[in-house]
Amino acid sequence: MATKLENLKIELAHHNNLEPYLLKFQGTQGLGFKMCKKTKKYQQFQLFNGHIQVSSEFETVMAYLCCTNVVSLNDKDLGNGADCKLTTVRHSSHHTKYSAPVGDIFYKKGTLYVSCYERIQNKFYYFAIPRFAYCTIPKSSNIEIPFELDGTPRRIPAGKRTYANWWEYECTSLVDMSTFCGTTGMRIPHNRINGAIIAANAPPTWAHLFVGM
Repeated sequence: MATKLENLKIELAHHNNLEPYLLKFQGTQGLGFKMCKKTKKYQQFQLFNGHIQVSSEFETVMAYLCCTNVVSLNDKDLGNGADCKLTTVRHSSHHTKYSAPVGDIFYKKGTLYVSCYERIQNKFYYFAIPRFAYCTIPKSSNIEIPFELDGTPRRIPAGKRTYANWWEYECTSLVDMSTFCGTTGMRIPHNRINGAIIAANAPPTWAHLFVGM
């Protein structure tokens, strides 16, 4: 299915944010190539026609950074127990609220790696949300990460909070997010090897990255 025109800009924003890490991953596979204008245009064509799933790209990037594999199961996306979520901030309640929804979480059993795009200020925000913070949310509800109407993060909640303050789980980058355990949500020790983030207790598993897909 082709991507709707109104969603293409958002899909491209998420893709472009992931692209540097995708290129690094391809380099580890011996698939490195020079990114030229023709290649970028072809990727945009693929995105527009639904041939590239940005959510799958995000899973690949996080598997690469966490040194695990993609399993794509109902309760998790990654072999380390985590689930990957892309979200974009949108208006609701007749444009009186502005927040980023994170849905389909009821059956998840591990940490949520969330990459959030805010389109007004054109910025990305990252969250590693542990299961204990969202496990009481009913099946019919979502996580809603709040923003001000001008796109500024609302790090101090307004009014009474129903669940957690999701900004308490903010990370500085995709790499920083990968340092949180996929099951407990706690930060774990990592070592930087040849430009990649390697979990101290997990060997590289590039050859098995797409097991289960």
